Amino acid sequence: MHEHHPALSSFRFKRAKTDGLIEVLNEGSYVMAEYSEHTGVVKWQRIVAAPQREKIERWLDEHYPAQRRRTSR
Repeated sequence: MHEHHPALSSFRFKRAKTDGLIEVLNEGSYVMAEYSEHTGVVKWQRIVAAPQREKIERWLDEHYPAQRRRTSR
Protein backbone atom coordinates (compact mmCIF):
# COMPACT_ATOMS: atom_id res chain seq x y z
CA MET A 1 0.00 0.00 0.00
CA HIS A 2 1.36 3.43 -0.96
CA GLU A 3 1.73 6.09 1.69
CA HIS A 4 -0.56 9.07 1.03
CA HIS A 5 1.19 12.44 0.75
CA PRO A 6 -1.30 15.33 1.05
CA ALA A 7 1.39 17.78 -0.13
CA LEU A 8 1.66 15.82 -3.38
CA SER A 9 -2.06 15.51 -4.07
CA SER A 10 -2.12 18.71 -6.14
CA PHE A 11 0.71 17.49 -8.39
CA ARG A 12 0.99 14.77 -10.99
CA PHE A 13 4.00 13.17 -12.59
CA LYS A 14 4.25 12.34 -16.28
CA ARG A 15 6.94 11.01 -18.58
CA ALA A 16 7.97 13.66 -21.07
CA LYS A 17 8.53 12.96 -24.75
CA THR A 18 12.25 13.42 -24.09
CA ASP A 19 13.78 10.13 -22.96
CA GLY A 20 14.49 9.99 -19.23
CA LEU A 21 12.57 13.13 -18.21
CA ILE A 22 9.67 13.15 -15.76
CA GLU A 23 7.52 16.29 -15.69
CA VAL A 24 5.98 17.56 -12.46
CA LEU A 25 2.66 19.23 -13.26
CA ASN A 26 0.31 21.19 -11.01
CA GLU A 27 -3.50 21.03 -11.01
CA GLY A 28 -3.63 23.43 -13.96
CA SER A 29 -1.26 21.18 -15.97
CA TYR A 30 1.58 23.72 -15.82
CA VAL A 31 5.05 22.19 -15.82
CA MET A 32 6.50 23.00 -12.41
CA ALA A 33 9.71 20.98 -12.73
CA GLU A 34 11.55 18.41 -14.80
CA TYR A 35 13.33 15.45 -13.25
CA SER A 36 16.08 13.56 -15.08
CA GLU A 37 16.17 9.83 -14.48
CA HIS A 38 19.70 9.85 -15.88
CA THR A 39 21.16 12.31 -13.36
CA GLY A 40 18.61 12.48 -10.53
CA VAL A 41 18.52 16.28 -10.88
CA VAL A 42 15.28 18.28 -10.55
CA LYS A 43 15.13 21.53 -12.54
CA TRP A 44 12.43 23.77 -11.12
CA GLN A 45 10.57 26.00 -13.59
CA ARG A 46 8.20 27.69 -11.12
CA ILE A 47 8.20 28.58 -7.43
CA VAL A 48 7.01 25.88 -5.03
CA ALA A 49 7.04 26.10 -1.23
CA ALA A 50 10.16 24.48 0.26
CA PRO A 51 8.33 21.72 2.20
CA GLN A 52 6.40 20.66 -0.93
CA ARG A 53 9.54 20.87 -3.02
CA GLU A 54 11.42 18.56 -0.63
CA LYS A 55 8.57 16.02 -0.65
CA ILE A 56 8.34 16.09 -4.44
CA GLU A 57 12.09 15.60 -4.82
CA ARG A 58 12.07 12.73 -2.31
CA TRP A 59 9.08 11.10 -4.07
CA LEU A 60 10.76 11.37 -7.47
CA ASP A 61 13.98 9.86 -6.11
CA GLU A 62 12.05 6.94 -4.57
CA HIS A 63 9.86 6.22 -7.60
CA TYR A 64 12.30 7.09 -10.40
CA PRO A 65 15.79 6.41 -9.03
CA ALA A 66 18.62 7.80 -11.16
CA GLN A 67 20.02 5.25 -13.58
CA ARG A 68 23.61 5.20 -14.68
CA ARG A 69 24.03 5.10 -18.41
CA ARG A 70 26.10 2.27 -19.74
CA THR A 71 28.92 3.22 -22.03
CA SER A 72 30.14 1.13 -24.93
CA ARG A 73 33.68 -0.18 -24.85
